Amino acid sequence: MGYDERLFERMLDALERKDGWSEKNLYGGRVCVVNGHPFIGAVDGGLIALCTDDALRKHLELKHCTPFKFDGKEQKGWVKVSMDALKTAKQLSRWVDASFVHASALAPAKRKKR
Repeated sequence: MGYDERLFERMLDALERKDGWSEKNLYGGRVCVVNGHPFIGAVDGGLIALCTDDALRKHLELKHCTPFKFDGKEQKGWVKVSMDALKTAKQLSRWVDASFVHASALAPAKRKKR
């Protein structure tokens, strides 16, 4: 499995004017992180986005969105968006912006002790 590198590049373009985020490998793809919270990513078959509970319920009613599962487990608060819904920069920016705003409003993530 891999991820769409072009999709990830498009995500980075959408994040160009936002501060405080970084990149990392996660969920078998490449994600962006703010305040220690992954919020948007490119994975095999599309994009994953962190959502509020209300937004997640609405998104899952759309034909191009499904719950995001990793290693067979549904990831709470995450939606997977098919590439069919990400054809334009405007479509992609909506997902990136909403996820960034949501993750930025969360308390900084606590680091796990090893």
